[in-house]
Amino acid sequence: MTVRMIDITGKEPIYREATATGFLRVDEDTMGELMKVGVSGLGNAAAIAKVTAINATKTAWKLIPLLHPVPITYIEARVRYEKDGIRMGVLARTRAQTGIEMDVLFGLFSGLLAAWNTIKGCSRTCTPEWVTNFMGNQVQTCGSSRVDGMFDIRVVSKVKSEERISLSLGDFEDNTGGLPVVTMFDVTAEPTYYGEASAKGFVRLRESTVELIRQGNVEKGDVITIAKAASIMATKKAWEVLPLVHLNYITYVNADVKVVEDGVEVSVDTRNVSNTGSAMEAVFAVGVGLLTVWDMVKKYEKDENGQYPYTVIKEIKVLKALKTPAV
Repeated sequence: MTVRMIDITGKEPIYREATATGFLRVDEDTMGELMKVGVSGLGNAAAIAKVTAINATKTAWKLIPLLHPVPITYIEARVRYEKDGIRMGVLARTRAQTGIEMDVLFGLFSGLLAAWNTIKGCSRTCTPEWVTNFMGNQVQTCGSSRVDGMFDIRVVSKVKSEERISLSLGDFEDNTGGLPVVTMFDVTAEPTYYGEASAKGFVRLRESTVELIRQGNVEKGDVITIAKAASIMATKKAWEVLPLVHLNYITYVNADVKVVEDGVEVSVDTRNVSNTGSAMEAVFAVGVGLLTVWDMVKKYEKDENGQYPYTVIKEIKVLKALKTPAV
C-alpha cells in the first residue's frame, strides 16, 4: 500500500488557527496541594506543562510521520486547576498552506503528560499490590496512582481565512500560580531496574472513517502500520519532549493498533534496563500513535465547516508500571 504525505506545494498560504483542550484526572489530595501552594512532586506542574506544550507544538512534525513542518507564529497555553484534575487549553496561529490542529493537539497532549510526570507517584490512600513481572517473578507495585489518566482531548475550533481571524481561549481561566520550582528526580544512587509498563488509549472516529481504515482505503496509506511505527519511534524519543523524563535504555517495545466499532485503540508495552521505569514512555507512545491515526484520517472526520464535532481522544491510561531490581 502506498504511503504519502499530501502534496501542498501548489497551495497558497493563508491564515490558520486552532484551539484544543484536554483533561488530566488527578486525585483530590494532590489537587488540593497544587491549588494551595502551586507545587507537588517534582515542582510547578502548570509551569512545566505550559512550556512543554509550547515547545511540542512547534515540533509535532518530528513525531507524527505525515505531518508537514509548518512554522508556527504564535502559541498560547493555559492551565486550570480543578478539584479533580488539571484542564489545559492550547492555541496556535500561523500563515501556511495547511492546518495546524494536529500540532496543537500534540502540544496539548505533551503538556498534559509533562504535568502527569511532574506529580506522578502513589496516592496517599494506595494499597500496595503483588503482581507478576515479565520474568514471572512476584513484585510489589502501587495499588493506586495520583493520576488516573488523560481524557477528552479534542479540537475546540479551527479556522482558515484570507484575512486574519483571531481565535482565543475565551473564558478558559488560568488559575495557577506557585513557586517556580522544577526538579528532575535524582536517580544517581538508584539501583539498576528491569522496568516494564503498559498503556492504552482510544480515539473515537466516525463509523464511515472506521470502515475506510478496515478496507485500506485511506488516502494517506496504511493507518495501522504507520501508527505502530510512530508509537515505537516515539517511545525512544519521549525524553526529548518531556523535560523531566530521563534518557532511558529502552530494550523492548510492542505497539498494537486495533480497529474497533467506533474508533481505534492503541496499546503499547515497554521494557527497559536503567535507574527508572518506562511508564511515561509508554503513555507518550500511545498518544503519538493515536494522533498519527487522527492525522491520517482527519480529511474524513471534518464536517462541512472544517471542524471535528465527533473526533476525540477519549482516554489514555497506564495499565501497568513495574520496576524490579536487576541484581
